[in-house]
Amino acid sequence: MIVSKCLKEHRIGKEPIPEDIKSRLTEVQLATLARLQGFGWTIKFVRRPLFQQQVVVLVDPAGEQHAILHEEGFIEQNPDITIR
Repeated sequence: MIVSKCLKEHRIGKEPIPEDIKSRLTEVQLATLARLQGFGWTIKFVRRPLFQQQVVVLVDPAGEQHAILHEEGFIEQNPDITIR
């Protein structure tokens, strides 16, 4: 079936959030994340494309809004990403 090949899971054997996530984040990302966690935001997953920088995706407490936590510590709300 063609649809299933398009939606093939590329994360097989990998957790959505690496166990060592804090060691993978910059100091400013950690500071921003700590502030956002105070408002209930959490890391939803980390995209780890080959040969590219990882992308940390956050979700609000209601699970309705998503944001990208950039290396410089700023967040991009309502990013143009596809969430399955």
